[in-house]
Parts: sequence; C-alpha cells; structure tokens
Amino acid sequence: MDYNLYVRHSGGKEAPDQAGAFTDRAYQAFMAAFEREYGGGRVPLQVGFHFTLMNGGAYWKALERFAEEVCVRDDVRCVSYREYLDETDLEPLVRVGG
Repeated sequence: MDYNLYVRHSGGKEAPDQAGAFTDRAYQAFMAAFEREYGGGRVPLQVGFHFTLMNGGAYWKALERFAEEVCVRDDVRCVSYREYLDETDLEPLVRVGG
C-alpha cells in the first residue's frame, strides 16, 4: 500500500526532494512482489492506493511504471477488485452501504 511505503521511506513526513529515490524503491518493491507470484503460485497481486500524492507523487509514478510494464503482458490481467470478485464468484467479506 502506498501509505505503508510513505511511512517506511520518510517516516510519514513529506520529503518531495527524495521523490526520485522513493519512486525507484517503490517500483522495485512492486516488481519483486509481482515476480514472486508470476514465477510461483500465481496468487493475484493486490496493490492498494489512496487518492493522494505522497512524497511528490513517488508512489503513483512507481505504480504507473509498474502497470505500463506488467499489464501489457499476454498472460497478465490487471483488474479492479470488483472485476475480480465478479469473475471468481467470490463475495467480499464485508459489504459496505447495504
């Protein structure tokens, strides 16, 4: 999750001057997690993000680069949680709003 990276990288304090380094580190973390599943059990990788730019947008930039490289692979699908649940006939553990 982007917030976890934010806290790990900068202690939860904005450090936009280090955005480039944080982007690279986050991208490497996303790729390592992906490659672990891609070459192993093929468990769907979940990436959680907030609608905010932390550390100069470092985590959004890392996610964009990751998606551009991974989501175009022939045997990879990037979908929302809702699409995944609809396609697997699984129900969320908690229903919000009714």
